[in-house]
Amino acid sequence: MPRLAFLIALTALAVLPASAAAKPAVCNPTVIQDALIAAGKLEQKDIGFGAGVDVVRCRDVTNDDMIDAVFTVASGGTAGDTHFGVLLGREDGSNGRLALYRPGYNIGVSVRSRHTFEVIQPHYGEHDPNCCPSSFRIRRFTWTGDHFKRGSKARKVKHAPKRFYRA
Repeated sequence: MPRLAFLIALTALAVLPASAAAKPAVCNPTVIQDALIAAGKLEQKDIGFGAGVDVVRCRDVTNDDMIDAVFTVASGGTAGDTHFGVLLGREDGSNGRLALYRPGYNIGVSVRSRHTFEVIQPHYGEHDPNCCPSSFRIRRFTWTGDHFKRGSKARKVKHAPKRFYRA
């Protein structure tokens, strides 16, 4: 009997982190891809060739106490992630409207605060090979109450901080 109680307790502990870590639907890559397809930003046929939502950061970036999805979209080729955007979340965790969708090259994203996130892209010198950019540029996007405003000046860094590219 004590062994059975131990196994039940162990099973309960194993299940608890999974349920505690459950993310709202707006953070599901498939939900984001469906929203992009509905908005005409992505085609279903492209997903089969490796394009699709790659990195998703689930945080409130519109200062409304609802989880939003800051995401990148993979190119399906060697260009890395070539688009980024924000899909707004609703109170029930479902997705709202696509608030931002922009192109780029080898993009990484990082959430800064409840109303800002940053995007990083490589910056290539005249003779830099694709593998080795001279530097990176970080640009901030700030929620204004109804849209995101791009910061006027990009910050130059020599190396890309890991927070932008790790999942």
